[in-house]
Amino acid sequence: MIERALILAVIAGLVAVITAVTRSWSASRVAGLRTQGRDRLWSALGETPDGRPSLVVFSTPSCTACRTVQHPAVEAVAARFGPALRVVRVDLARRPAAGKAFNVMTAPTTVVLAGDGRVGSFNHGFAPADRLSSQVSALGVAPASPR
Repeated sequence: MIERALILAVIAGLVAVITAVTRSWSASRVAGLRTQGRDRLWSALGETPDGRPSLVVFSTPSCTACRTVQHPAVEAVAARFGPALRVVRVDLARRPAAGKAFNVMTAPTTVVLAGDGRVGSFNHGFAPADRLSSQVSALGVAPASPR
């Protein structure tokens, strides 16, 4: 019985170490994006900053989560902030260079860019609407007033 407990403890420890290393590695990749020239990122998108914060949404045609949960979340955020927020959609199957420039590892991935083009927030995997809204609000953008 003690052997089993010891084995489980070792496995749990390995999982914790692997998780910590993966999170650290991911954070360093995002930090690298923040220090790179934003012109390179915008060039990869084929766009230029226009003074508004931007929500960049990376997806693929075969990504079920992109269609079923991320797209509705992005639409909700776009509706909440209206024209104060720019939404840029990137199909990774058609534009893999854009994904590479942003260090995208999975679809969906969302990136919130400040009005000056710098990286504000980075989300690997699904990001719910409330998280995206908080990230946009953190840049000083107020929700659009209801009509």
